[in-house]
Amino acid sequence: MVIKMDDEEIIAFLKERMKKTELTDMNEELRKWMEEHGVQIEKDTEDEEPVEGTCEICELRDAEYRCIRCGKIACMSCFWVMLGICKECITEEKMKELKEHYF
Repeated sequence: MVIKMDDEEIIAFLKERMKKTELTDMNEELRKWMEEHGVQIEKDTEDEEPVEGTCEICELRDAEYRCIRCGKIACMSCFWVMLGICKECITEEKMKELKEHYF
């Protein structure tokens, strides 16, 4: 299943991801891009649910992340850290396309 994302959806994903990332940990280049494009970063005051257990994608490795789109927990191999979403929500093919056009 391939998910098509337009510019607005990508920005929405990035905004949601940035809510969950400390500003000091943010990649400097990404911060500059967001400033240039007027993307505001909002702090989320809610406590996140802890990520514990086995990856819900591959069911092999310990999970380290939670997908901001579907909520599944995933290991590093099954997760796009830059976007904060799992590889079931955006396929490798779509990620390559996004990298070519936006990164």
